[in-house]
Amino acid sequence: MGVQDDLLTYYADRYQIVAFWSLRTADRKIVLGNKDNRVCRFCGKAEPEVTFRKDAHAFPECIGNKSLFTHYECDTCNHAFGSGCENDFGNWSLPMRTMARIHGKNGIPTIKQGPNSVYRIDGHPDGLSTNIDETEGFIENDKSARILKFHLRRGPYRPAMVAKAMTKMALSIMPEEELPNFQLALDWIRPGSASEMTVAQMPCLYTFIGGPVANDLITIAVLTRQHEGLAVPYSFLLLRYGHEMLQMILPSIERDIHLYGKRLDVCHFPCFQDDGGTVMRPVKRNLLAFDSAEVIKNDIFVLEFSYQQKIRH
Repeated sequence: MGVQDDLLTYYADRYQIVAFWSLRTADRKIVLGNKDNRVCRFCGKAEPEVTFRKDAHAFPECIGNKSLFTHYECDTCNHAFGSGCENDFGNWSLPMRTMARIHGKNGIPTIKQGPNSVYRIDGHPDGLSTNIDETEGFIENDKSARILKFHLRRGPYRPAMVAKAMTKMALSIMPEEELPNFQLALDWIRPGSASEMTVAQMPCLYTFIGGPVANDLITIAVLTRQHEGLAVPYSFLLLRYGHEMLQMILPSIERDIHLYGKRLDVCHFPCFQDDGGTVMRPVKRNLLAFDSAEVIKNDIFVLEFSYQQKIRH
């Protein structure tokens, strides 16, 4: 058995899938929940105390979600999430959304850097166009190894708010019967909440997938522990878009209180090709910390491209 098979066995023995969606940008519109009995999943309010007129995306449109919506997010919460934690997630994810040419609300985002944003990278349906000066440090060209390194700046973001955005995605797509296991998490992400819960023990496992990828495909899932005898976190969100796969351990104090303070060994979920096969391309894995409430500015993401030859026009 290879590493991928070992990872599949690990998760098959310990977890079950309670929510799964694999969506293309052009897929038909799907709305979760009961249209005739709307109660907001996040604030608990119903009509006429709140309204439900806006399209409530189950997860952000910035990563290409134009298909999956819910009936159980009120307009007040929708606006608060959009201008709050989802904005932080958008700023954090900006570089790779551009480089993978992912169509968000206003098309493919542009990366602008340097004095007066003079250096930029624009995404197009058929590729990328750049206006970057190698002498300014935004790009390194290792000619001997034939590798280009782009130094891409993320927008300002608060790591804890990025974690809240991903937790909100999971809470949006999971079945209603799972919500009692995440009441403290619901309180934590609620706009204006005074909850002081930290995410120090809920890391995010990050996988970068190299090579060509589909820019119109998003995969999102929630997995939960099969039984209480397992010393693994109760649940996590799995999110794959473009070159990135994020595996966020979800805060379920209700089910994981016995694990707090203990060392846990968690492995990365196996990667798959866009056609469902096992990924054989190079992947890079990392562990991300989204536990700080401070605003992070000028965070640089380094992305490498290999090339066969340099062509001058």
